[in-house]
Amino acid sequence: MDVQPLQERQLFQMKRESLEKRICQYYEDTQNADVVIEYGMALLVRNAMMMEDYSLMCKDLIRQIFLTCRPSERMREFCLYFYDYFEYEEWEIVRSRLFKSRAEFSEMTRLVRPDMKYFRVASTPTFDKFDEVLAYAIKSWSGKSREKAFEEKEDFYFSFKAVFEDDNGKKHKLTFSKNADICKSCEELFTLMEILTRLTIFQKNGVRRFRDIVETECESIVSQEIINHSKRKKRGQELRKSLIK
Repeated sequence: MDVQPLQERQLFQMKRESLEKRICQYYEDTQNADVVIEYGMALLVRNAMMMEDYSLMCKDLIRQIFLTCRPSERMREFCLYFYDYFEYEEWEIVRSRLFKSRAEFSEMTRLVRPDMKYFRVASTPTFDKFDEVLAYAIKSWSGKSREKAFEEKEDFYFSFKAVFEDDNGKKHKLTFSKNADICKSCEELFTLMEILTRLTIFQKNGVRRFRDIVETECESIVSQEIINHSKRKKRGQELRKSLIK
């Protein structure tokens, strides 16, 4: 049976419960552990970017793969990103299964260790950060305008649009909509987006989708919903854009 892999629209837009079911079903049908690990990496990026909770997605399945499946280069490359999925004793088993020694593990993960702070569950954004993001977005406004914005904060939403080139050099966008943590530093945003360029799961007609980040065209967007009572509909009013440079 030809099982269709999940695409970026599903991984970055589907609701948590439905997405976990789809990924578990995909693994049951294919037993493709490396693809599931890459799905997990994409979801770590989604969780780090959004205030909604996408932490520890498919936890039981990811743990099963690392604890029981035959070790692979993909598992070795990405294992450290899933540290929070395991108790300490389990993590030691994972490390021992994937690497011949602690020295090999340290060398393999040396370059990515500084980036782990952006992916750890404890450091990823929640809705408790909403006021901080709003304050960052309107910091150049006048005092009265900022005060009014906080009174109407339920009408605000924040998006981040990342631009990539595919293997043919064609540009396309990936948007983290409505509740993105846009007050991250440029370094952190670049680190998160760079993960996607290391994944092989995103393809269109055989062409890899995320080859390079187009840094100068990535942008944060702050919008406010305004109710037009005469027409009884809402529209988005863009308030600010900022490019990553």
